[in-house]
Amino acid sequence: MSEDEPDDEFDADDSLPLRELRRLAGGRCVECGEPFTAREALGAVALGFKAAPRCHSCLSRRLDRDPGELRGELVAYVHRRECFLKAWREAERMDGAGPISCSGRAGAGGVSPLLNSEETGGLRPPLAKPELTVWNAGDLGCGELVMELRLRLAALPPGAEIEVVATDPAAPEDIPSWCRMTGHPLVTATHPRYRIRRKET
Repeated sequence: MSEDEPDDEFDADDSLPLRELRRLAGGRCVECGEPFTAREALGAVALGFKAAPRCHSCLSRRLDRDPGELRGELVAYVHRRECFLKAWREAERMDGAGPISCSGRAGAGGVSPLLNSEETGGLRPPLAKPELTVWNAGDLGCGELVMELRLRLAALPPGAEIEVVATDPAAPEDIPSWCRMTGHPLVTATHPRYRIRRKET
């Protein structure tokens, strides 16, 4: 074996989150232009923003979420998925920070900058007859599902609904978690079918 072979083999075995983390590390927020941490980059991937990564503040503001609550939900989310957990540990190493527990709090010596929002005060009522789109996501998972879902929801008008057919075994946890983090209401969830309403802007 040459010296290059282990690296090639290692890269081939990397999960999508780890590959995306390495691609985005050292980048800048597409909104404010400030550099983001490795954990912020991974948070953007988990929420489906790998094509337009944002710092924690801009992403939280974009999702209209409280930064602390969103951080806690993201940390819990990545700790439930092995593919994201491996990438999260690498992000902590890259950031030079201590580990963050599932509560979203940093361990000794760690800081927890990750992903802001104002209180919504409730959503406006949905359209009387929401438009419904059906998307068969098959077994997409580990970042690819939420990335595609975010793009499909962005193409719909506020209040419109999408029914996602997702057979990935982690979908029963991942889709509701993603909906809570992004603010898109999960209307119904009976695996493998999930109906999601695009939030009002």
